[in-house]
Amino acid sequence: MSGPHVVALFGAAGRMGREILKQASRFEQLRLTHAYDTAHIGEEIGSLTVEAPPADLPEDVRAVLDFSAAPVVLDHLDLALRAGVAYVCGVTGLSQEAMNELRASGNEIPVLHSPNMSVGMNLMFHLAALSVQILPDYARHVIEVHHTAKKDAPSGTALKLREAIEEATGESTEITTLRMGDVVGEHRLIFGGSGERLEITHRADSRTVFAFGALRALAWVLEHRSAGFYAMRDVLGLQNS
Repeated sequence: MSGPHVVALFGAAGRMGREILKQASRFEQLRLTHAYDTAHIGEEIGSLTVEAPPADLPEDVRAVLDFSAAPVVLDHLDLALRAGVAYVCGVTGLSQEAMNELRASGNEIPVLHSPNMSVGMNLMFHLAALSVQILPDYARHVIEVHHTAKKDAPSGTALKLREAIEEATGESTEITTLRMGDVVGEHRLIFGGSGERLEITHRADSRTVFAFGALRALAWVLEHRSAGFYAMRDVLGLQNS
């Protein structure tokens, strides 16, 4: 590699975008040089100025990191496809059509999507799939808690947790959703059996864990992968999650 990979960030003015810009300096192989958003245009965030999303990506961009919003994800994916660069997306609440487009685009460019890029949370997906195979007769329930401004309910992470369980068992799992205060994120998987209860809990105390995970995933895609559709389990070397 001759130098850092140039990255365009979409959703730069949002909570996650701002945290990613703050943490990006921890990854010497990445250089975030373009900050795009439909809001707060002209605002300076760190060393970058927020710009309106472009009609085409600048020629020096080698990857798109997207933390914008579900309705515009396919627009940003199209920019990456036309430029032939990697696309990493952490947007939640995507439709099945959008997910199908992401998977299909992996035939042309590296595409990675995860509703939660926390390393700990992705390990929890893995543990959930393992646990339900060992405890097939135990009752189970997912509880997720987020701040009151969170738009999607259940969260994309809770849905992914249920998906991991369903892939392992073929059965659905009930989710209880709570919105209160300024909770960054909490997910609990509870098993109840005769005479005992098992709980697997992940609590995010700061958005830093999500930003760090997203940047780690982006660096992994740029350094190690050709065209394909990937998830955080691939970044972490986990299977069956």
